[in-house]
Amino acid sequence: MKLNYWKATWPLDVNECPCDVHFVDYLRARGIKGSSIFHFGTGEHHILALENAKLRKPNQVFGVTASKQEYDSYIDLIVRQPKVANTYKSMFVDIYTLEPQLLPEFDVVTLFHLGEFYDPKRQKYAPLDDRKLLALMVRKLKPGGRVCFYRGSNGWTKSEPIVTSFLKAKKLTKPETYKSLLICRRPPGR
Repeated sequence: MKLNYWKATWPLDVNECPCDVHFVDYLRARGIKGSSIFHFGTGEHHILALENAKLRKPNQVFGVTASKQEYDSYIDLIVRQPKVANTYKSMFVDIYTLEPQLLPEFDVVTLFHLGEFYDPKRQKYAPLDDRKLLALMVRKLKPGGRVCFYRGSNGWTKSEPIVTSFLKAKKLTKPETYKSLLICRRPPGR
């Protein structure tokens, strides 16, 4: 059995996939600075890293990718612009193998690619699926923290019912839309 990884890369194409650009816009519009962010799917462009580094009080971003090319582009980025590494870390990993003991609490989590990547046959080794991944990331959100989804994702038809079930069970609340994004909150006290 081999690791299920993405054998391509994702350059910035706002017409095809605007979620990272919309997320950067959302952070600016809501004045989110100095927060801890988990970002699923860095893209070869690393636009979140570059725009975040421009902030007076940048966020601390932990990005994960299952694309070797995207991870290589992260290495190239921080070699060229080492200051970016102060506020942006990226890791090559199958997200469905994450363990809760290795993750801190986050203020914001992006799960733009939920529903796109998990394959039960190719990932028999992985302890998580899409529902369990969302449950893990909700547990790792600070009370009142935000989890962001991309409604234009090719995995949205799989992930939307999962998100809806979390909203119905009150594990997530206060759904808000911003451009192509759906943003939900972890209830305080949960």
